[in-house]
Order: sequence, then structure tokens, then C-alpha cells
Amino acid sequence: MKTTRRQVLGFGAAVATLASSSALWAQTLSQKPVTLIVGFPPGGNIDTVARSLSIPLAKLLGTTVLVDYKAGAGGAIGATHVSKSAPDGHTLLVGIPEQVTTLPHMFKTSYKLSNFQPLSLASRTSLVMVARKADTRFKTYEDVVAYAKAKPGALNVGHAGPGTTNHLGILQFEDATKLKLNTIAYKGAAPAIVDLIGGQVDVVFDQVTTSMPHIKAGALQPLAVMGTRPDPALPGVPTIRQLGLKEFDSTTYVGVLAPAGTPAPLVALLTKAIQQALTDEKMGATLRDLGSSVYGGEADEFNRILRTGDALAATMVQEARLRSE
Repeated sequence: MKTTRRQVLGFGAAVATLASSSALWAQTLSQKPVTLIVGFPPGGNIDTVARSLSIPLAKLLGTTVLVDYKAGAGGAIGATHVSKSAPDGHTLLVGIPEQVTTLPHMFKTSYKLSNFQPLSLASRTSLVMVARKADTRFKTYEDVVAYAKAKPGALNVGHAGPGTTNHLGILQFEDATKLKLNTIAYKGAAPAIVDLIGGQVDVVFDQVTTSMPHIKAGALQPLAVMGTRPDPALPGVPTIRQLGLKEFDSTTYVGVLAPAGTPAPLVALLTKAIQQALTDEKMGATLRDLGSSVYGGEADEFNRILRTGDALAATMVQEARLRSE
């Protein structure tokens, strides 16, 4: 979502509009902080979105907006916390769809998709295949494929946790290439990158946002953009489709969800505030600099993404193509 001057001006108007709704706010929400729950460690893509969103959202709502980390189990710990929270608008989940669609099919969670009320998408980011810059074995995408073909199961590929977009991207990649990889799950993208730089894994499927600082620093080498279009943050890096996988697409969406049962007026108020916060120029610039983009989507798009992901996960688990690690 490209931020325009009209949108920036609209942000100021939205502050006034929402401020005029103070009676509704007072009736439905106290002035205690709103907490955005992130189910992954600090430093990852979702953390970046949550922290960037919290600043304009606080201005629009007229209250403090905090970011709290409840990492683990591929994001299930954070999702569980929000699903059990009071539906009063004060505790929201900032996360990927897979936390509430895929994980309940993989694990015995205390929640399912119906325990959440989607509010709005917030961003979208391409996945990127990255290797260590100093690793002479993997200078190109073709090097990775050749190694994996020659040594089935020997290529160590890290990801952000079971059921995450990163994990699903690896499964899609295995299916598309017929390669056998040794996948290694982490409690978030940031610790996976730490181990990649340290030499504990060979390749990581990661969001551009998490890898970008390390790419700029010369520690990591991007080998392929896993989305459908070239990423402007990675000029010259080919897409996976350009490299031959014509049907492949792996894109990370981040959205905001409330507990199920949140009253309709609150849902409307929070959705409007989030959508307006996404037009904030500074937030847009922050995400662009890190290789992501603000994306609120269409009104029903988040619901469609969630429903599609839920059905796909059920099928993949039933076929034993997706399992916990």
C-alpha cells in the first residue's frame, strides 16, 4: 500500500474523527493500555509490524498501546493468551494467519480459528532464501538445489517454527522441486538467523524484514525471492518463478485479531483505527526500508485468507504432509 499525501492528510482527519467518538470509547474501553501480543521473539517481521503500528494507533485511540512478547510453539503461546483474554478491545494479537489456522490442526491447542475476530491485515512480505555470505558452497540458488540433489536430507534449512509461513514455504519448495531437506524449527525467525550466521544451519527461509539488516551488513546472501514479483528491497535477486518454479508463491501476511465475542461497535472502532494507522507515513517508510509493505487489504480479504488457510491446513495434516517437529 503506497502512502500518498492525501492519505497522510487523511490520517490527521482520522484522529479527529476517532476523537469525536470519545463517547463510544468511554463506554466500551477504559483508558488502560491496549496491548498488542506478539507470539514470536523481538527482532522478527511481526515484531517490526507491531512496534510500527503501535505508535500511530496510540494517537488514534488516545491511549497507550504496548507491545508484549509471548513467544513459543510457533506462535501458539501468544495466540492462546489472546484467545483467553477478555473481549474488551484491550488485548489484540498481531500475527500471521498460520497461528490461528495451521497450528490448531497440528497441535492440541486450546483454541481454533473461531476463537478470534479478525480486524485487519497490516502488511505483506515476501519470503527470501538466504545463506551465509561467507559460505562458498551456496553463492546462488542453483548451488543450493545442486547440493540438495546430491545429498538428500543433508541440507539443513531453518525456519521460524512449525506451521509458520516459513515452514509452509519449505514444504511447498520440497513439493515443487522433489528435494528432501532437513528442516529445523526455531522459536521465531530471529533465532534462526542467529544460527545461520553462526553456521548451525545452511539456509533459512525468512521474511525480507528480518534478513535485511544482515544482508546490508554483508553477513547474509539473498539467493531467491520466494514471492511472485521481484522485491524492490532486493534489486537483482531473482524470484523463484524466474528460476523455474512457475506456480510457486510464498508471501507472509501479518494481521490484527481480537478475541471472539468482541462487541461489534468495538470491532468497527478498532478496525477503522488500524486501517487509518496504516496510512501513517512513518510506518510505511519503516516497513519499506526493511523490505516489507503496509497492506490493509480489502474488507473481506483477511477473512478469506484465514478460511482458505484453515481448510488447507486441515487437508495437509490429514495427508500427513504437515506435522509438528
